[in-house]
Amino acid sequence: MSTSDYMPEGPRARQGTLPEPELESLLGEMRRGTPWQEALERLQLPTLSGKRHWFTDLAKAQFYLGLPTPGHYRALDVGAGSGVIAAGMAAGGYQHVVALEHDAGWCEFMRRRYAEDRVGPVEVVQGSAVPTFPFDEASFDLVVVNGVLEWVPEAAPGTPPGRVQLEFLREARRILRPGGAIGIGIENRLFLGNLKGYGPHGEPPFAVLMPRRLADLYTRRRRGLPYRTWIYSWWGYRSLLRKAGFHDVRVMAVLPDYHTPRRVVPVSDSAAAREGFHVTRASRRLALKALAGAGVLGYLTHSFYIEAHA
Repeated sequence: MSTSDYMPEGPRARQGTLPEPELESLLGEMRRGTPWQEALERLQLPTLSGKRHWFTDLAKAQFYLGLPTPGHYRALDVGAGSGVIAAGMAAGGYQHVVALEHDAGWCEFMRRRYAEDRVGPVEVVQGSAVPTFPFDEASFDLVVVNGVLEWVPEAAPGTPPGRVQLEFLREARRILRPGGAIGIGIENRLFLGNLKGYGPHGEPPFAVLMPRRLADLYTRRRRGLPYRTWIYSWWGYRSLLRKAGFHDVRVMAVLPDYHTPRRVVPVSDSAAAREGFHVTRASRRLALKALAGAGVLGYLTHSFYIEAHA
């Protein structure tokens, strides 16, 4: 039995970001005058070839654009990477969008992309959100944290991961206007594939499900690295956001996953959540049907979209 029996289509090919040499190759093409989308199609690189949609799929911004906020004035995309979400928010009506990114290469890519496409107003800021955001209190209507919360502890290696994530969320709340929203896209700790040994961020099998201290010891022994890419269950995310001071926290299933979002459904809608699983065996289909009938399948999807308010 393969872990792929319970996975959305191809998540292994979509995890993580571009290796530095591949990003440099992409930038090299652009520096020579190749339009960014043409460079994206021209380069045949191992990781990039499977992630072109990460650069172009503006549907990634749709959930965040629909969140109720005090206004559509200022939005922040944290860890903006390729800039696709920031571009989608600018196209979706926000008057000023800030793309915060610590990596100089990605900042260069975004600036070239936005200049070429005449996307605006998007301001690219190179900087970190740990230990504090480089922005004033109550300065944004919306903060987007898409595929970033699990990586935040890497910026503070001497501090327990849960504490880093909590302080990060408190900082996000600080820079939101009263009534402003945070939108988060992230993996589910109890994803059915994880129960079969899939490691969402390259962890050893089952580490993500273990008690944190045990997972850390296990990962250090297997990989020589600490376990710091903490993700949570549905109720774990809700608890974390509430502890950070947010209210009206809603955790929803995104199908098939937050990398390729096509539909957002309540976790209580097990019948709809069935669409988020790709299975190849009749026995697995029966297992999914049973989980859906028990009303728990929505809590076992690959990833969540989260909405909360300051």
